[in-house]
Amino acid sequence: MNASPDANHTPDSDADASRTDWAAWSREAVEMMVARNAEWPRRLGLQGSPNFRWDLDSATLVLEGTLHEVVATVCLVGTTSDSENSFLWSWANEAIPKQHGEALEVVHDFGREHQLALLTTARIPGGRPEATECLCIAARLQRAMGTFIDQQGDVTLYFTILHAQLAPMDAQLPN
Repeated sequence: MNASPDANHTPDSDADASRTDWAAWSREAVEMMVARNAEWPRRLGLQGSPNFRWDLDSATLVLEGTLHEVVATVCLVGTTSDSENSFLWSWANEAIPKQHGEALEVVHDFGREHQLALLTTARIPGGRPEATECLCIAARLQRAMGTFIDQQGDVTLYFTILHAQLAPMDAQLPN
């Protein structure tokens, strides 16, 4: 019988890993992020679809609320391309600043340890569903507070939100 670990559980031993239902574990990661994504904007006083700007070099996302801004530290997990119909992990993309790939080492290591090709294969065939699964797994393993997705033309960017706080009143970021 397969075990389905709790929301924050990662298998500690080979015996645990051999019993883990990875499909269920992955679904739980998605469910966890759906719940967290409903919570963090409310907790930080963001409503609707706030304007935003991000900067890959500083790994920063700024969300503009009606009365204040929220500054978040993010990790670009990967991107999808509509024309290529694939998801590319940031650790495999030389165009992405290296700190994003470094922040994903916990995910890459977990994939190698448990022989999970989804987490160790640089380019995954598919689109948004596959990318969302990878994003939520990464968020779970990074213990992220939530996720953020942005589309720029043909490319969709998938971010984990590692930390967020109200911005000082004089903070300005380019983008």
